Amino acid sequence: MKSSVMINKQSLFINNSVDVRRLVGLILVSCFAIVFSISAYAVEKKVAKNTSTATTSKTDSGKFDELKLTAANVWRCENNVIVKTAESSQGYLMLWNNKLFIMNKIDALSGVNRYTNDTYHLNWIEIPDKAMLFDFKVGQRVLDYCKTPELASQAPSKNQEDLLK
Repeated sequence: MKSSVMINKQSLFINNSVDVRRLVGLILVSCFAIVFSISAYAVEKKVAKNTSTATTSKTDSGKFDELKLTAANVWRCENNVIVKTAESSQGYLMLWNNKLFIMNKIDALSGVNRYTNDTYHLNWIEIPDKAMLFDFKVGQRVLDYCKTPELASQAPSKNQEDLLK
């Protein structure tokens, strides 16, 4: 009688170890399925983000066209970077890298137009010969030598001629 109990305990132990192996296998399969679904979700999310970025760019360009009250100035900067600017009821609009920035005018010296966007830490400065874009958080000039076609066709000013000598 004792030996049959022992056999039953041994068979019970063997059955339990088989159950444990099955359980571990199920856990591993479940983990792989979860990891795979998370990876697939991340890829879908990245693709959706890239598509929404492109959509945002188109809508920012559309918003620029809708909000502008004056004709747009097209500035060509160094490295052929294009910036569009125009006046609107909300402030000064700047479209750069397909992103719309609404700038606030700041009083500056005569002959100088200065606009700022505190959210993105940008300063757009227009002087008689060119325009520049600064990132005041980093303290760097982002764009330089920005000129409209009218400015590009003008002869250099006397100050520029003096610097060239």
